[in-house]
Amino acid sequence: MTHLLVSVCAAIASGAACAAPPSPYSVGMMNWLEQPITSSVDRAAFIQCCTSSSLPTVAGGWIIQEAAGVVQGSALYTDLDAYLTAVDGAGLHVSLNYGDDDWTTASGHDTASVSDNVQNLLAYLTQCPVTLSTNIGSGGTPTIDINLDVEPKGAATASDWVAMATAVRGLITTHNASSPNVHATLSGFINTNLLDELDTGNLLPQAWQQFDSLIVMAYRNLPCFTAQCTGTDSMPCADGFALAGSTLAAATPAGKHCAIALELGLDVGSCNKISFGTTGIYDHPGSSDPTAYRTGFLRTAMQQGWNLMTPAEQSKFHPHGAYIMHSYQWFSCFRDGLQPTGGGACQPAGPCNDPTACIPTLSTHLGDVNGDGTVDDADLELLESMLGTCTADIDRDGTIDVFDLLELIDRWGTCP
Repeated sequence: MTHLLVSVCAAIASGAACAAPPSPYSVGMMNWLEQPITSSVDRAAFIQCCTSSSLPTVAGGWIIQEAAGVVQGSALYTDLDAYLTAVDGAGLHVSLNYGDDDWTTASGHDTASVSDNVQNLLAYLTQCPVTLSTNIGSGGTPTIDINLDVEPKGAATASDWVAMATAVRGLITTHNASSPNVHATLSGFINTNLLDELDTGNLLPQAWQQFDSLIVMAYRNLPCFTAQCTGTDSMPCADGFALAGSTLAAATPAGKHCAIALELGLDVGSCNKISFGTTGIYDHPGSSDPTAYRTGFLRTAMQQGWNLMTPAEQSKFHPHGAYIMHSYQWFSCFRDGLQPTGGGACQPAGPCNDPTACIPTLSTHLGDVNGDGTVDDADLELLESMLGTCTADIDRDGTIDVFDLLELIDRWGTCP
Protein backbone atom coordinates (compact mmCIF):
# COMPACT_ATOMS: atom_id res chain seq x y z
CA MET A 1 0.00 0.00 0.00
CA THR A 2 2.90 2.39 0.81
CA HIS A 3 4.15 2.21 -2.78
CA LEU A 4 0.67 2.90 -4.08
CA LEU A 5 0.23 5.92 -1.80
CA VAL A 6 3.54 7.41 -2.91
CA SER A 7 2.75 6.74 -6.56
CA VAL A 8 -0.73 8.21 -6.38
CA CYS A 9 0.35 11.21 -4.31
CA ALA A 10 3.13 12.01 -6.77
CA ALA A 11 0.77 11.81 -9.68
CA ILE A 12 -1.99 13.99 -8.28
CA ALA A 13 -0.16 16.46 -6.04
CA SER A 14 -0.17 19.02 -8.81
CA GLY A 15 -3.96 19.00 -9.00
CA ALA A 16 -4.58 17.86 -12.55
CA ALA A 17 -7.73 19.42 -13.90
CA CYS A 18 -10.48 17.12 -15.02
CA ALA A 19 -10.89 17.70 -18.75
CA ALA A 20 -14.53 18.66 -18.32
CA PRO A 21 -17.38 17.82 -15.98
CA PRO A 22 -19.75 15.17 -17.31
CA SER A 23 -22.10 16.58 -19.92
CA PRO A 24 -25.66 17.02 -18.69
CA TYR A 25 -28.27 14.67 -20.05
CA SER A 26 -32.01 15.12 -20.37
CA VAL A 27 -34.77 12.74 -19.37
CA GLY A 28 -37.98 11.93 -21.24
CA MET A 29 -40.96 9.68 -20.62
CA MET A 30 -43.35 7.34 -22.40
CA ASN A 31 -47.07 7.30 -21.66
CA TRP A 32 -49.43 4.53 -22.68
CA LEU A 33 -52.44 6.02 -20.82
CA GLU A 34 -54.94 7.92 -22.97
CA GLN A 35 -56.62 9.78 -20.11
CA PRO A 36 -54.31 12.83 -20.41
CA ILE A 37 -55.72 13.26 -23.92
CA THR A 38 -59.39 12.61 -23.17
CA SER A 39 -59.76 14.14 -19.68
CA SER A 40 -58.93 17.73 -18.74
CA VAL A 41 -58.45 16.72 -15.09
CA ASP A 42 -56.00 13.94 -15.95
CA ARG A 43 -54.28 16.22 -18.45
CA ALA A 44 -53.60 18.76 -15.72
CA ALA A 45 -52.17 16.05 -13.45
CA PHE A 46 -50.02 14.79 -16.31
CA ILE A 47 -48.62 18.26 -17.03
CA GLN A 48 -47.91 18.75 -13.34
CA CYS A 49 -45.94 15.48 -13.28
CA CYS A 50 -44.02 16.41 -16.43
CA THR A 51 -43.09 19.91 -15.30
CA SER A 52 -42.26 19.09 -11.67
CA SER A 53 -38.74 19.97 -10.55
CA SER A 54 -38.61 16.83 -8.38
CA LEU A 55 -35.72 14.60 -9.40
CA PRO A 56 -35.41 12.92 -11.76
CA THR A 57 -37.29 15.59 -13.68
CA VAL A 58 -38.65 15.30 -17.21
CA ALA A 59 -39.30 19.04 -17.46
CA GLY A 60 -38.44 20.21 -20.97
CA GLY A 61 -38.02 16.60 -22.03
CA TRP A 62 -39.26 14.24 -24.72
CA ILE A 63 -42.75 12.88 -24.05
CA ILE A 64 -43.92 9.91 -26.13
CA GLN A 65 -47.72 9.70 -25.98
CA GLU A 66 -49.81 6.77 -27.21
CA ALA A 67 -52.31 8.45 -29.52
CA ALA A 68 -53.28 6.14 -32.37
CA GLY A 69 -56.04 4.62 -30.26
CA VAL A 70 -57.89 7.92 -29.96
CA VAL A 71 -57.28 9.12 -33.52
CA GLN A 72 -59.33 6.62 -35.48
CA GLY A 73 -61.42 9.44 -36.92
CA SER A 74 -62.00 13.13 -36.31
CA ALA A 75 -64.30 12.74 -33.28
CA LEU A 76 -61.49 13.21 -30.75
CA TYR A 77 -59.44 15.74 -32.69
CA THR A 78 -60.43 18.50 -30.26
CA ASP A 79 -59.14 16.40 -27.33
CA LEU A 80 -55.80 15.96 -29.05
CA ASP A 81 -55.77 19.68 -29.84
CA ALA A 82 -56.13 20.42 -26.13
CA TYR A 83 -53.43 17.90 -25.24
CA LEU A 84 -50.90 19.31 -27.73
CA THR A 85 -51.68 22.85 -26.63
CA ALA A 86 -50.95 21.87 -23.03
CA VAL A 87 -47.74 19.89 -23.56
CA ASP A 88 -46.29 22.31 -26.10
CA GLY A 89 -47.14 25.25 -23.87
CA ALA A 90 -45.39 23.48 -20.99
CA GLY A 91 -42.16 23.30 -23.02
CA LEU A 92 -42.37 19.55 -23.66
CA HIS A 93 -41.26 17.85 -26.88
CA VAL A 94 -43.92 15.37 -27.93
CA SER A 95 -44.19 12.24 -30.06
CA LEU A 96 -47.50 10.65 -31.03
CA ASN A 97 -47.19 6.89 -30.73
CA TYR A 98 -48.61 3.83 -32.40
CA GLY A 99 -47.75 0.54 -30.75
CA ASP A 100 -48.11 -3.15 -31.55
CA ASP A 101 -46.03 -5.44 -29.35
CA ASP A 102 -47.36 -8.52 -31.13
CA TRP A 103 -46.56 -7.55 -34.71
CA THR A 104 -46.51 -10.43 -37.18
CA THR A 105 -47.05 -10.87 -40.89
CA ALA A 106 -50.70 -11.80 -40.28
CA SER A 107 -53.63 -9.54 -41.16
CA GLY A 108 -54.30 -6.99 -38.44
CA HIS A 109 -50.71 -7.13 -37.21
CA ASP A 110 -48.83 -6.44 -40.42
CA THR A 111 -47.38 -3.55 -42.40
CA ALA A 112 -50.80 -2.53 -43.68
CA SER A 113 -52.10 -2.23 -40.12
CA VAL A 114 -49.16 -0.06 -39.06
CA SER A 115 -49.54 2.11 -42.16
CA ASP A 116 -53.26 2.63 -41.52
CA ASN A 117 -52.64 3.83 -37.96
CA VAL A 118 -49.79 6.11 -39.00
CA GLN A 119 -51.99 7.55 -41.76
CA ASN A 120 -54.59 8.41 -39.12
CA LEU A 121 -51.99 10.32 -37.12
CA LEU A 122 -50.74 12.11 -40.23
CA ALA A 123 -54.29 13.02 -41.23
CA TYR A 124 -54.64 14.73 -37.88
CA LEU A 125 -51.36 16.63 -38.30
CA THR A 126 -52.38 17.75 -41.79
CA GLN A 127 -55.18 19.88 -40.36
CA CYS A 128 -53.89 20.39 -36.78
CA PRO A 129 -54.88 23.94 -35.77
CA VAL A 130 -52.60 24.18 -32.72
CA THR A 131 -49.98 26.93 -32.80
CA LEU A 132 -46.77 25.26 -31.68
CA SER A 133 -43.86 27.07 -30.06
CA THR A 134 -41.81 24.22 -28.54
CA ASN A 135 -42.25 21.54 -31.18
CA ILE A 136 -40.50 23.30 -34.03
CA GLY A 137 -38.38 21.51 -36.61
CA SER A 138 -35.69 22.67 -38.97
CA GLY A 139 -36.33 25.99 -40.63
CA GLY A 140 -38.90 26.94 -38.00
CA THR A 141 -41.48 24.45 -39.25
CA PRO A 142 -44.07 23.17 -36.73
CA THR A 143 -43.15 19.50 -36.34
CA ILE A 144 -44.46 16.56 -34.30
CA ASP A 145 -42.65 13.25 -34.12
CA ILE A 146 -44.41 9.97 -34.93
CA ASN A 147 -43.17 7.13 -32.73
CA LEU A 148 -43.46 3.42 -33.56
CA ASP A 149 -43.34 0.75 -30.87
CA VAL A 150 -43.72 -2.21 -33.22
CA GLU A 151 -42.17 -5.43 -31.94
CA PRO A 152 -41.95 -8.39 -34.34
CA LYS A 153 -43.14 -11.75 -33.04
CA GLY A 154 -43.61 -15.23 -34.45
CA ALA A 155 -42.70 -15.51 -38.12
CA ALA A 156 -41.93 -11.79 -38.48
CA THR A 157 -38.22 -11.12 -38.96
CA ALA A 158 -35.97 -8.11 -38.56
CA SER A 159 -36.01 -7.79 -42.35
CA ASP A 160 -39.82 -7.66 -42.29
CA TRP A 161 -39.58 -4.94 -39.65
CA VAL A 162 -37.19 -2.86 -41.77
CA ALA A 163 -39.56 -3.22 -44.74
CA MET A 164 -42.42 -2.00 -42.54
CA ALA A 165 -40.35 1.00 -41.40
CA THR A 166 -39.51 1.78 -45.03
CA ALA A 167 -43.21 1.89 -45.88
CA VAL A 168 -43.90 4.23 -42.96
CA ARG A 169 -41.01 6.51 -43.95
CA GLY A 170 -42.63 6.78 -47.36
CA LEU A 171 -45.84 7.98 -45.70
CA ILE A 172 -43.89 10.57 -43.69
CA THR A 173 -42.11 11.83 -46.81
CA THR A 174 -45.37 12.16 -48.73
CA HIS A 175 -47.00 13.94 -45.80
CA ASN A 176 -44.21 16.50 -45.44
CA ALA A 177 -44.33 17.25 -49.17
CA SER A 178 -48.05 18.03 -49.03
CA SER A 179 -47.78 21.37 -47.15
CA PRO A 180 -49.46 20.13 -43.95
CA ASN A 181 -50.12 22.38 -40.97
CA VAL A 182 -47.66 20.28 -38.95
CA HIS A 183 -44.75 18.29 -40.39
CA ALA A 184 -43.60 14.93 -39.01
CA THR A 185 -40.42 13.08 -38.09
CA LEU A 186 -40.12 9.38 -37.25
CA SER A 187 -38.73 7.64 -34.18
CA GLY A 188 -38.76 3.99 -33.15
CA PHE A 189 -38.79 2.11 -29.86
CA ILE A 190 -37.10 -1.30 -30.08
CA ASN A 191 -36.29 -4.03 -27.60
CA THR A 192 -32.88 -5.57 -27.14
CA ASN A 193 -33.80 -8.71 -29.09
CA LEU A 194 -34.66 -6.68 -32.18
CA LEU A 195 -31.53 -4.57 -31.77
CA ASP A 196 -29.43 -7.73 -31.68
CA GLU A 197 -31.12 -9.08 -34.82
CA LEU A 198 -30.64 -5.79 -36.65
CA ASP A 199 -27.00 -5.63 -35.57
CA THR A 200 -26.04 -9.23 -36.35
CA GLY A 201 -27.98 -9.14 -39.62
CA ASN A 202 -26.21 -5.95 -40.73
CA LEU A 203 -29.60 -4.25 -40.94
CA LEU A 204 -28.93 -1.28 -38.67
CA PRO A 205 -27.80 0.98 -41.54
CA GLN A 206 -31.06 0.25 -43.37
CA ALA A 207 -33.06 0.89 -40.20
CA TRP A 208 -31.33 4.22 -39.65
CA GLN A 209 -32.24 5.30 -43.18
CA GLN A 210 -35.88 5.25 -42.08
CA PHE A 211 -35.72 6.71 -38.57
CA ASP A 212 -34.65 10.06 -37.17
CA SER A 213 -34.27 8.61 -33.66
CA LEU A 214 -34.15 5.12 -32.14
CA ILE A 215 -34.82 4.18 -28.52
CA VAL A 216 -33.76 0.84 -27.05
CA MET A 217 -34.72 -0.67 -23.71
CA ALA A 218 -31.47 -1.20 -21.78
CA TYR A 219 -30.93 -2.82 -18.42
CA ARG A 220 -28.47 -1.80 -15.75
CA ASN A 221 -26.51 -4.84 -14.54
CA LEU A 222 -26.73 -4.19 -10.80
CA PRO A 223 -25.65 -6.77 -9.86
CA CYS A 224 -24.72 -8.94 -12.82
CA PHE A 225 -27.85 -10.94 -13.64
CA THR A 226 -26.47 -14.08 -15.22
CA ALA A 227 -29.17 -15.79 -13.16
CA GLN A 228 -32.41 -14.44 -11.70
CA CYS A 229 -31.07 -11.79 -9.33
CA THR A 230 -28.31 -13.84 -7.70
CA GLY A 231 -25.24 -12.40 -6.08
CA THR A 232 -24.31 -8.82 -5.34
CA ASP A 233 -20.93 -8.52 -7.02
CA SER A 234 -21.27 -6.19 -9.98
CA MET A 235 -17.56 -6.01 -10.75
CA PRO A 236 -17.51 -8.71 -13.51
CA CYS A 237 -20.29 -6.92 -15.34
CA ALA A 238 -20.12 -4.17 -17.88
CA ASP A 239 -22.30 -1.19 -17.06
CA GLY A 240 -25.53 -1.93 -18.91
CA PHE A 241 -26.28 1.68 -19.77
CA ALA A 242 -22.76 2.44 -20.93
CA LEU A 243 -22.59 -0.75 -22.99
CA ALA A 244 -25.93 -0.08 -24.71
CA GLY A 245 -25.11 3.59 -25.08
CA SER A 246 -21.74 2.98 -26.70
CA THR A 247 -23.23 0.39 -29.06
CA LEU A 248 -26.08 2.69 -30.05
CA ALA A 249 -23.89 5.75 -30.44
CA ALA A 250 -21.42 3.90 -32.67
CA ALA A 251 -24.20 3.10 -35.15
CA THR A 252 -26.05 6.43 -34.97
CA PRO A 253 -25.49 8.53 -38.12
CA ALA A 254 -24.69 12.22 -37.95
CA GLY A 255 -27.79 14.34 -37.47
CA LYS A 256 -29.77 11.52 -35.85
CA HIS A 257 -30.20 10.54 -32.22
CA CYS A 258 -30.45 7.51 -29.98
CA ALA A 259 -31.91 7.05 -26.49
CA ILE A 260 -32.12 4.46 -23.71
CA ALA A 261 -35.45 3.48 -22.14
CA LEU A 262 -35.49 2.42 -18.47
CA GLU A 263 -38.08 0.08 -16.96
CA LEU A 264 -39.73 1.33 -13.76
CA GLY A 265 -42.65 -1.11 -13.87
CA LEU A 266 -43.83 -2.66 -10.62
CA ASP A 267 -45.38 -5.79 -12.12
CA VAL A 268 -43.31 -6.72 -15.17
CA GLY A 269 -41.93 -10.18 -15.96
CA SER A 270 -38.43 -10.92 -14.67
CA CYS A 271 -38.71 -7.78 -12.59
CA ASN A 272 -35.63 -8.42 -10.49
CA LYS A 273 -33.58 -8.67 -13.64
CA ILE A 274 -34.80 -5.71 -15.64
CA SER A 275 -36.69 -3.17 -13.57
CA PHE A 276 -36.00 -0.44 -11.05
CA GLY A 277 -39.47 -1.39 -9.75
CA THR A 278 -38.14 -4.48 -8.00
CA THR A 279 -38.93 -4.61 -4.27
CA GLY A 280 -35.27 -4.32 -3.30
CA ILE A 281 -35.05 -0.92 -4.99
CA TYR A 282 -38.62 0.38 -4.86
CA ASP A 283 -39.21 -0.55 -1.20
CA HIS A 284 -35.71 -1.02 0.14
CA PRO A 285 -36.15 -2.86 3.46
CA GLY A 286 -33.31 -1.00 5.16
CA SER A 287 -34.30 2.52 4.11
CA SER A 288 -36.17 4.98 6.31
CA ASP A 289 -37.12 6.95 3.18
CA PRO A 290 -37.86 4.50 0.33
CA THR A 291 -38.77 7.28 -2.11
CA ALA A 292 -35.46 9.07 -1.62
CA TYR A 293 -33.62 5.75 -1.84
CA ARG A 294 -35.17 4.60 -5.12
CA THR A 295 -34.95 7.98 -6.85
CA GLY A 296 -31.36 8.38 -5.68
CA PHE A 297 -30.52 4.86 -6.87
CA LEU A 298 -32.00 5.58 -10.30
CA ARG A 299 -30.27 8.94 -10.70
CA THR A 300 -26.90 7.54 -9.62
CA ALA A 301 -27.23 4.61 -12.02
CA MET A 302 -28.04 6.95 -14.90
CA GLN A 303 -25.18 9.30 -14.05
CA GLN A 304 -22.65 6.50 -13.71
CA GLY A 305 -23.61 5.05 -17.08
CA TRP A 306 -23.50 8.50 -18.67
CA ASN A 307 -20.07 9.26 -17.20
CA LEU A 308 -18.63 6.10 -18.73
CA MET A 309 -19.47 7.26 -22.25
CA THR A 310 -17.18 9.56 -24.20
CA PRO A 311 -18.29 13.09 -25.16
CA ALA A 312 -18.54 11.90 -28.77
CA GLU A 313 -20.88 9.09 -27.70
CA GLN A 314 -22.90 11.41 -25.48
CA SER A 315 -23.41 13.79 -28.40
CA LYS A 316 -25.36 11.11 -30.29
CA PHE A 317 -28.09 10.98 -27.65
CA HIS A 318 -31.39 12.76 -28.03
CA PRO A 319 -31.11 16.33 -26.69
CA HIS A 320 -34.52 16.08 -25.01
CA GLY A 321 -34.35 12.51 -23.74
CA ALA A 322 -31.11 10.57 -23.47
CA TYR A 323 -32.93 8.41 -20.95
CA ILE A 324 -36.64 7.65 -21.40
CA MET A 325 -38.69 6.65 -18.35
CA HIS A 326 -41.00 3.69 -19.03
CA SER A 327 -43.64 4.80 -18.33
CA TYR A 328 -45.87 7.57 -16.90
CA GLN A 329 -47.96 5.31 -14.68
CA TRP A 330 -44.84 3.85 -13.04
CA PHE A 331 -42.77 7.03 -13.10
CA SER A 332 -45.52 8.85 -11.19
CA CYS A 333 -45.51 6.07 -8.59
CA PHE A 334 -41.72 5.80 -8.49
CA ARG A 335 -40.97 9.48 -7.98
CA ASP A 336 -44.15 11.00 -6.57
CA GLY A 337 -46.07 8.10 -5.02
CA LEU A 338 -49.13 9.04 -7.09
CA GLN A 339 -51.24 6.54 -9.04
CA PRO A 340 -52.50 8.11 -12.29
CA THR A 341 -56.01 7.39 -13.52
CA GLY A 342 -55.87 4.12 -15.41
CA GLY A 343 -52.49 3.18 -13.96
CA GLY A 344 -51.53 0.32 -11.67
CA ALA A 345 -51.31 0.55 -7.89
CA CYS A 346 -48.17 2.14 -6.47
CA GLN A 347 -46.78 -1.01 -4.90
CA PRO A 348 -44.75 -3.90 -6.28
CA ALA A 349 -46.85 -6.81 -7.49
CA GLY A 350 -46.30 -10.14 -9.16
CA PRO A 351 -42.62 -10.90 -9.80
CA CYS A 352 -41.59 -7.45 -8.56
CA ASN A 353 -42.97 -8.13 -5.08
CA ASP A 354 -40.41 -10.72 -4.05
CA PRO A 355 -38.77 -9.87 -0.71
CA THR A 356 -36.58 -12.99 -0.93
CA ALA A 357 -34.75 -11.77 -4.02
CA CYS A 358 -31.40 -10.09 -3.68
CA ILE A 359 -31.14 -6.34 -3.36
CA PRO A 360 -29.26 -4.84 -6.32
CA THR A 361 -26.28 -2.83 -5.19
CA LEU A 362 -24.85 0.41 -6.47
CA SER A 363 -21.77 2.20 -5.28
CA THR A 364 -22.73 5.63 -3.98
CA HIS A 365 -19.88 5.83 -1.49
CA LEU A 366 -17.02 8.24 -2.08
CA GLY A 367 -13.78 6.30 -2.24
CA ASP A 368 -15.37 3.03 -3.36
CA VAL A 369 -13.94 3.48 -6.83
CA ASN A 370 -14.60 -0.05 -8.06
CA GLY A 371 -18.06 -0.31 -6.50
CA ASP A 372 -17.45 -3.52 -4.53
CA GLY A 373 -18.72 -2.14 -1.21
CA THR A 374 -15.28 -1.82 0.39
CA VAL A 375 -12.68 0.95 0.25
CA ASP A 376 -9.32 -0.84 0.07
CA ASP A 377 -6.11 -1.41 -1.92
CA ALA A 378 -8.09 -2.35 -5.02
CA ASP A 379 -9.66 1.12 -5.09
CA LEU A 380 -6.26 2.76 -4.68
CA GLU A 381 -4.86 0.74 -7.58
CA LEU A 382 -7.85 1.57 -9.75
CA LEU A 383 -7.59 5.25 -8.81
CA GLU A 384 -3.93 5.25 -9.89
CA SER A 385 -4.83 3.68 -13.24
CA MET A 386 -7.54 6.26 -13.85
CA LEU A 387 -5.50 9.38 -13.14
CA GLY A 388 -6.17 11.96 -15.81
CA THR A 389 -9.76 10.82 -16.27
CA CYS A 390 -12.89 12.35 -14.83
CA THR A 391 -13.67 8.99 -13.21
CA ALA A 392 -10.82 9.64 -10.76
CA ASP A 393 -12.51 12.84 -9.58
CA ILE A 394 -13.90 11.14 -6.46
CA ASP A 395 -15.15 14.29 -4.72
CA ARG A 396 -16.65 15.52 -8.02
CA ASP A 397 -15.22 19.02 -7.79
CA GLY A 398 -13.91 19.04 -11.37
CA THR A 399 -10.25 18.58 -10.38
CA ILE A 400 -8.18 15.45 -9.73
CA ASP A 401 -6.07 16.37 -6.72
CA VAL A 402 -4.94 15.27 -3.27
CA PHE A 403 -8.46 15.74 -1.92
CA ASP A 404 -9.61 12.79 -4.01
CA LEU A 405 -6.97 10.63 -2.34
CA LEU A 406 -7.96 11.94 1.10
CA GLU A 407 -11.60 11.08 0.44
CA LEU A 408 -10.55 7.51 -0.36
CA ILE A 409 -8.35 7.15 2.74
CA ASP A 410 -10.94 8.74 5.03
CA ARG A 411 -13.49 6.09 4.04
CA TRP A 412 -11.16 3.10 4.19
CA GLY A 413 -13.10 -0.05 5.12
CA THR A 414 -16.49 -1.61 4.45
CA CYS A 415 -19.10 0.81 3.12
CA PRO A 416 -22.06 1.36 5.47
